[in-house]
Amino acid sequence: MRLALAVASLVVMVGSGAVVYKETQASWQDHQRAYFAQAKAQAKSDAERASLSVKTPKIEQTIVTAFGTSRVERCESCHIASDDPRFASAEEPLKTHPYSAAMGDTYKDGRWERKHKFSEFGCTSCHDGQGRGLTKADAHGEDEYWPTPMLGYVAQADWKKENAAHLHGAEFIQANCAQCHKDRNFAGTAIVARGRELFFKEGCFGCHRIQGISSGTIGPDLTEVGKERKLDYLWGHIVDPRAYTPTSVMPQFKLSDDDKKALVIFLKSRRGSSPSESSVDQYKVEASNTAPVPDSVAEVATAITAAKTPAERGRQLIEGYACLSCHKLDDHDGGISPDLTHEGLMRDRSWLMSHFQNPRSQITDSNMPTFALPEKDFDDMSAYLMTRTTMPQATTPAQTFQTLCARCHGEKGNGQGPNSIYLDPAPRDLTRAEFMSTKPQLRLITSIHDGVAGTSMPPWGKTLTDAQIQGVLDYVWAAYVKEKPHQIKARKLPDANPVAMSADSIHRGESIFLQRCTGCHGRKADGHGPNSIDITPRPRNLTNTAFVQSVSDRRLFESIEYGVDGTAMPSWIDYGLSQNDVGDIVNFIRSLNKPGK
Repeated sequence: MRLALAVASLVVMVGSGAVVYKETQASWQDHQRAYFAQAKAQAKSDAERASLSVKTPKIEQTIVTAFGTSRVERCESCHIASDDPRFASAEEPLKTHPYSAAMGDTYKDGRWERKHKFSEFGCTSCHDGQGRGLTKADAHGEDEYWPTPMLGYVAQADWKKENAAHLHGAEFIQANCAQCHKDRNFAGTAIVARGRELFFKEGCFGCHRIQGISSGTIGPDLTEVGKERKLDYLWGHIVDPRAYTPTSVMPQFKLSDDDKKALVIFLKSRRGSSPSESSVDQYKVEASNTAPVPDSVAEVATAITAAKTPAERGRQLIEGYACLSCHKLDDHDGGISPDLTHEGLMRDRSWLMSHFQNPRSQITDSNMPTFALPEKDFDDMSAYLMTRTTMPQATTPAQTFQTLCARCHGEKGNGQGPNSIYLDPAPRDLTRAEFMSTKPQLRLITSIHDGVAGTSMPPWGKTLTDAQIQGVLDYVWAAYVKEKPHQIKARKLPDANPVAMSADSIHRGESIFLQRCTGCHGRKADGHGPNSIDITPRPRNLTNTAFVQSVSDRRLFESIEYGVDGTAMPSWIDYGLSQNDVGDIVNFIRSLNKPGK
């Protein structure tokens, strides 16, 4: 027992000694000793030299109370020469903090006067980091769990190397400058202003909300993203959204590194309430955030009012509102959304206006945002798109497919075109012979000619002749299906639902649906059941009213009773469903998609 106590006491003594040694030999003390020695060598009087001779290292601590929340600042324990102009050429940490006219510093009578005095603002209000830290790693926030590493100077160990290489530089501090300096013309936050411009130019405002700036609803609210996310995440998510959120529908924008940096700095500046604002000021900001049109969006419309015709104004609006960041038009291809080159042949004005005002009114699972724009803007853009009536050049079926179809269906016909990941439902995989060869030719031709309601498959009937449509279909069979159409067996199916629509039938159909169908189609029948993520093609969204209303009872019966070849949809007559059961399910599905919904 005595031996154990002796050993424990020895361990405590050694540990305590190590802590004492570490503190007495801390690097901040070495920095201060070096400063005293160098300052003494530069002293201009015996009195100054004498005062420096008796100085000993001590923790330099300031409690900042005049800017934001109260906090402890010990940065000058190492950066002790930060306010000594004689050390402007020294190495860090014994280097004078630079002066900046852009940030309000003034030069008068041969000396600089700081706008942001360390005693009032501290260091972390601009640089981030951990003000209490007394080692470089602690003070600079190198610990990966510290939420605010020094902006532009520290890349934490868990950051991806390919991202971290882009996140160094004093310019990142502008994200913090913008907390108070909100004027878009302020010289010290020029990169923040550039990022804000890109936020509108690239159409980000349509999907994302930022309080007082934009009102998008599809993507996450970015009002406080600068407080919630580090630089590594912001950069990486812009470069490849799906690397961070596998189900993201955010596109990969074609941006230069400088533009990415500007967007990152702008987003990092979004911290919600500002430390320079009182609660009353913040309330005023929130209360004023009711305007349906953000100011930068209004600027787009104002800049092009000189257009001679509505169609010409509409063309300029499509460019100004960043539509081509996603869509294709002539030789410009955003690589994300449908081709608008022949839109006037495929859609009428009513469809275009409805789609502009609410994209999901026409394509239920569209990821196009609802832009809060004036109706006149929508009307003029529709007017321009209605002028897009030039027929595509006559080409071979293979060329027609590659020009018009491959963006969605893929060059290899496998449904994996460049914009396929942004479409729901996904484009059909034309290489699945088990699906293609079991469908009547008329159905396939109709899908091309009339499009598929409620989806991104447009009607090509006015863009291609009947002969061209048949040629494309023949090409698909020869190049991708590579099988002859099967002889389709006659099936005993009703042309109309034999079960009358009633509350009782709908209730029975819902009960069966919940028991049998929710694993794939989901409890809401929206195609997002727990099994859906592992199924290709994804289960059908049965609340897609435009699609459900476009298909006959016979087709619904066939899909439920006999399944859908080439998909995960099984034949439910093999699992004991009667035709009356199927009739009840069809009535339940129809009840979810009543006319006018």
